[in-house]
Amino acid sequence: MQWLRQGLTLLLAIGAVTVGALFSLQNTQPVPLDLMVFQLAPQPVAIWIVLALALGVVIGLLAGGWLSLRRAATIGLLRIESD
Repeated sequence: MQWLRQGLTLLLAIGAVTVGALFSLQNTQPVPLDLMVFQLAPQPVAIWIVLALALGVVIGLLAGGWLSLRRAATIGLLRIESD
């Protein structure tokens, strides 16, 4: 059963890399990014999308970590109060 899970994970990873590569190859037109205050240099559309995805992942991990720390602190306080 373990080999089946590893095989499916490997197939999923290969599929994701393939889709990502095809996406990058199809979206090569340089586009400047206007942030209202300043404008960034033109980069391929795929780069902007991957950067936005990476930024979203980082923000999500930070928010999840913050919530996890708050939950752990609350649990610790409740354990102290119950003693």
